[in-house]
This record gives sequence, C-alpha cells and structure tokens, in this order.
Amino acid sequence: MRSRTRVLVGTTATALTFGLAACGGAGTTTTDQPADGASVAAAVDVDQCAVEGTVIDVAFNSVATESMAAAVKAMEAKYPGLTFDAEPAASTSYDDLTQQIVADIAVGNRPDLIMTGLGQMQFWVDAYDPVPFDSSVLADTYQKQFLGAGTARDGVTYVAPAQISAPVMVVNQDLLDEADAGAAEDIKTYDDLLRVAEKVTTKTGSPSVSIAPTGLPEWFAQGLIQASGGTLVDSEGAAAFGDAAGVDALRISSDLGSNGWEAGIPDATQAMDIFTSGTLPISMVTTSNIAAISQGIGDKFDWMPIKLPTVDGNQDRALPAGGNGYMVLSEDPCRAAFANELIGQILTPESVLQASGTQRSYIPVDTTARDELLASDQATPQMTFAWTFDNELTQWGGFPGAHTAEIYDIIEVMNQQLQTGADAESTVQSAVESINAIVGAVS
Repeated sequence: MRSRTRVLVGTTATALTFGLAACGGAGTTTTDQPADGASVAAAVDVDQCAVEGTVIDVAFNSVATESMAAAVKAMEAKYPGLTFDAEPAASTSYDDLTQQIVADIAVGNRPDLIMTGLGQMQFWVDAYDPVPFDSSVLADTYQKQFLGAGTARDGVTYVAPAQISAPVMVVNQDLLDEADAGAAEDIKTYDDLLRVAEKVTTKTGSPSVSIAPTGLPEWFAQGLIQASGGTLVDSEGAAAFGDAAGVDALRISSDLGSNGWEAGIPDATQAMDIFTSGTLPISMVTTSNIAAISQGIGDKFDWMPIKLPTVDGNQDRALPAGGNGYMVLSEDPCRAAFANELIGQILTPESVLQASGTQRSYIPVDTTARDELLASDQATPQMTFAWTFDNELTQWGGFPGAHTAEIYDIIEVMNQQLQTGADAESTVQSAVESINAIVGAVS
C-alpha cells in the first residue's frame, strides 16, 4: 500500500499552486503541465492488464465512505488479486482533499482515481490535462443528463458526477398563509417572488427573503443567471454575465434590497439556520441542504422547496451542479483502466443508493436507486423534491483555474452590493470588467 502525504509542507512541496473553485483562498498561477511532470494515461482494455500485484490508489473523502466500500468490494470480487488503497480523508472539505492530492502528486504519489468537488473540476482540467471520461462503464440506469455537471467549458466530459445538488429556494408556507401570500409552488417568476416578499414583510414587519452573498457566492449567482437564460462564463473563460440576460437575472437581489425585503443575512449557512428556526420566510439553499433542513424543522411548521424563480417563469433550464464526482489521473494505462471501471462500480444502483441514502438529499444519479428511495418511508414531499429533481446540470464555474479564488471574491462583493439594493446594471458591469481584466479578456 502506498504511503500518502497528508499535509502541505511549504511551497516547494506543492510545485503547483492553485486557486480553489470552491473556497475563498488566494488564487495564484498554475502551470501548463502536471506538477509531477507525468501525463495522464489513456486506459487500455483491462484484458491486457495483469491483476495480481496491481494496486489502485484512490483519493476521496468521507462523504463517499459507504459507496466506495461497496464499489471496491465488487471490484475485488471481479478481479481476485487486485487491491485498492482507498481510505477516505477525514475531512469532508473538497478544499482539504484537493490540497492533499496536489501535495501527494508533488512528492510522487499520484492517485489513479480522485474525487473532486464539481466546482474544482476546471482546476484539474487546466493543470493536469486529464483524458475524457469513458461513459461506457455507466449502468443503463445512470441519468446521463447529469453528465453536463462533469463537462468542462471545452465541451469535454472529464468527471463522472456522483453526489450532486442544485441551487433552489425553500419557503415557509405557514408564514405565507398568515400573510395571505399564496402557495409556495406558485412562485415561478421574479414578479411572483417580489409580490410574496412584499405581502409577508407587510404582515411580519421584517424582511422576508434571503439570497446570501457569501458562503456559496459564485454558485448562487450562477444559479440565478442560468435559471433565467444567462451565462456565467463563456467558452474562453471570460465573464459573460454582463449582457441583458445576466443583469436581469441578478437584478432580483437589488430589487429585494432596495425595497427592504432582503433579510441581509451575510452567509448561506446562517440563512439556512434562521430559516430552520421558523423566522425567515424564504431562503436560497441547495438540494443537498434539504435533508438537514427537514431534520431541523421536524413538524414545527409547513414548508416546501421550490425551483428557482426566474425572469420569465421558465424553471426548467440547466443549472450549475454542486457536489462531487470522479476523475482518472493515473499515469499508467492499466491502472487507468481499472480506475475507470471502478467509477462504473461507484455509480451502480447499489452504490448510488449508499451515496444518497434516506438520510441525505443528494440528487440520485441512477433511476433504480432513485425509485428505491422514493419507495422508502423517508420520501416526504421535501425529500421527494430533491430525489426527483431533473433539470439538466452544468459545470459549476468554469473560470481559469489559476484565478478562481480572486474572481469569486469579486462575485462575492458584487452579491453584497446587490443585497443592499445597489443599481444592478452598474454593479454587474463593474464585476464583469474586473473579472475580465484578470483573465485577460476584452469586456
């Protein structure tokens, strides 16, 4: 079993520094070549490969403990003599996992298969030039509309999405009823949301909606933009949300803020906690939050998740995906082949059921697993919403991996300004210009 470096040991140990797409760390410069100088190998047919003595090194974290164990067991049964170094990292942070993997690669311990946060995929694509994912290993019941979540801005699918989620809103129906503001399911347009916000705020005397500017700033902004037909990042990695579609999509935060209907909660986690307490009528969250919200609320009040309202009421557009997936990084063609086949096992109905589980609200990527979850006694209306969410999904982010942290800081500041009611047109254009100055694009 290979030993694995568990911590970063200074800048010389990492040889490649990076900006993480899913955290607020400082962005720096990536290189054009993998940090260890090795290329990712194209997989060969496993029939050409020796099994005995082959060890597949897998880097993942504890959110996939059950599904990985099931997949490894299946692979070892199919290929006697094949072994796996597949111990989960203790932290559930994709930031921590990425730093661990980069440090391992820098000292010569490159994993054959890695879990990556979907928001960090562009970093791996830019820095390590992976081979495309071979989707032939997937079961027929895998929901292939979700492969877009693992497809980079060059149109190539590099990651097999596993545990996935999307931005949505949650609504306290009891508070809407008290204000005679209608049903949660009727909030489809921005005008609907503003009408409800006004009614509830008039009744309660308190702001009624939270679109938190920090915590998940770029994901929430991208969700609003795409839901209303706009684009966050173009095919060249430049900011593309300065057009009318992007400005109109983000205007909702400004309209809520300028009217005094935005709750002004700074952080997404804090907003979720306040919603769970029963005092916040409407909050932007993710489908993966639904299980925790359900557990926190119990039967205290009636509530329901809804798809994001949009400018025109179309709520079925593709949304950016959060969560995780798997990418082959092996420099050996045979280990790459076994690693790719392991992905297929991770995404069988049985393993997906382990990954989603009745206590979680990831969107099941497999229809057989989904149907079993829906047949369980945990299939409340709220969990059913999460488990049946079927919008197509896309890449989270897509800005150049070297600059993501700096760019996301700009988006966070933009969100904060919009939350206070700042003019949408000028605020959005300023953010777009700042981002494109960083990536070298012409606005």
